[in-house]
Amino acid sequence: MQQNLKEERRTPCAQKYWHERRYVKAVLSLIKDWLLYPFKHDLLYFMLLWVIISLPNCYSQRNHIVYVLYLAMMYYLITYVIVLALNVYTKVAKVLKPAMLLLAALVAMLNIYCYNFYGCLLSNDFVQIIAGTNMDEAKEYFETFVSWEWGVLFTMGIAISVSVAMMLSRLQKVHLGKLWVGAIVMLLLSIVAIGYNSGILQEEFVNKHRWTFNFEEVVDLRNHSVNPQIERTAAGQIEQIVIILGESFSPGHSSLYGYEKETNPLLSKEAEKGNLLVFNEVKSPCTSTTAAFKYLLNTFQVAKEDGEPWYKHANIIEVMKKAGYYVEWISNQSEIGMFDNLPSGHARICDDKFFLGNEEGADRYDGGLIGRSNAAEERKNLVIYHLMGQHVTFQERYPKEYEHFKKDDYKANPEHQREILAAYDNATLYNDFVVSSLIDLYKEKDAIVFYFSDHGLDVFDTDPHYFGHAKATEASQKQGKKIPFMIYVSPLFKELHAEIVDRMRIASDKPFCTDKFIYAVMDVAGYRFADNDDVEKYSLFRNGQ
Repeated sequence: MQQNLKEERRTPCAQKYWHERRYVKAVLSLIKDWLLYPFKHDLLYFMLLWVIISLPNCYSQRNHIVYVLYLAMMYYLITYVIVLALNVYTKVAKVLKPAMLLLAALVAMLNIYCYNFYGCLLSNDFVQIIAGTNMDEAKEYFETFVSWEWGVLFTMGIAISVSVAMMLSRLQKVHLGKLWVGAIVMLLLSIVAIGYNSGILQEEFVNKHRWTFNFEEVVDLRNHSVNPQIERTAAGQIEQIVIILGESFSPGHSSLYGYEKETNPLLSKEAEKGNLLVFNEVKSPCTSTTAAFKYLLNTFQVAKEDGEPWYKHANIIEVMKKAGYYVEWISNQSEIGMFDNLPSGHARICDDKFFLGNEEGADRYDGGLIGRSNAAEERKNLVIYHLMGQHVTFQERYPKEYEHFKKDDYKANPEHQREILAAYDNATLYNDFVVSSLIDLYKEKDAIVFYFSDHGLDVFDTDPHYFGHAKATEASQKQGKKIPFMIYVSPLFKELHAEIVDRMRIASDKPFCTDKFIYAVMDVAGYRFADNDDVEKYSLFRNGQ
């Protein structure tokens, strides 16, 4: 009654003010109820999800406290949106909320594993590698790199996540009173932080991890013919051109490159005769097979990507078929992975292809490729061999009789490295036999043989406790791109193409990346593109680049 009398005594202006104030308060209250719904009704779930989502990034940046706080606040906002969305759709929330928690836990564990092992978080590159992996390769990976400790950790993480998820599916919403005030403060701070420096968000999710979800590598090259226009630049015809693509070979373990152990005795003899030319400054564009094969056999270059996908660039197979060569692909890699191996896409556009793994009960050592070519001598041939090389697991890459190096030969190294180093060097020794044997098939012909690895490895080079594909660190990436590159020229080739051999010898110390390999092959074969001078600019055996 007294309150009503006070309102009646107010002037019309004052009454209008109080009505507007009530309206504003009602609107603000409504907005607050919507914004704070997840915090007031599901704070326990919210906090669990926030910790799980933000943990890997905060863990990986644990030495940078400002960045850790920024990431924590950023993921706080992400979690808020998730919780709000789930609570709006209450009918499905009972199933989706524990499922979301379990998924977040699995991704978090994968991220922590990747960071500890590779020095970076789960990224699009990892997904591409997984997409090109078959069951045999996956089995080898787990046997080599996933220790029982990590197995226990994963099992415990999944068990805990399932238990918590089941508990939350039955648990009533927890009301924690005014504690939501702290939550909304964190939310506002995260909004301000992201708005203040959105560049970190760009770097974290686009530039650094490249989460493009783009699987352009999974393409059928038969549907993407470029029809390159080429023209002759030399009168001579080379009968046999051979490309041997190795796997995971680091020149630091090759005696041809100064390694103290004799891992290349057969190839070294050819080098002494002057038939094998060894190139010292060659690198791969990438540190994994899937990524490297976008560049190795076509005109797609790292330094001059023009927006067109890799498969819309001219490739060496189409070029050489147009030049009248019969092209074969002979492989000890797998034809089919989860989405098909990228190299097998190249095999399908060849005139003939052979995969050793397709033979029932076949011996999967690289020696099984020797003598598999169907190339007829009366025609020009380009034969591409794709080896398993020194791919992990190293001890699976060579037969028992090539177990030449023993762990006791590495007493200068830490105990945990010795057996692995011995296996890698034995794989390199067997690779020497395989490459030499393939070369022997062409010794009496007008033939040139290119041999190089798709990428190298980091075998305790940058980290005394790590071996495998290069980690995300600058030093490891540099190491993983170092590869051997050598060219065998038969006695008849040297006689018929002396000028080409002279240019090769001059280029032995020239810096070169194998994303330009196609130009070197075309240069040797005596062809160029009709609409540009890229062969002259980028061939290893020219003065350009």
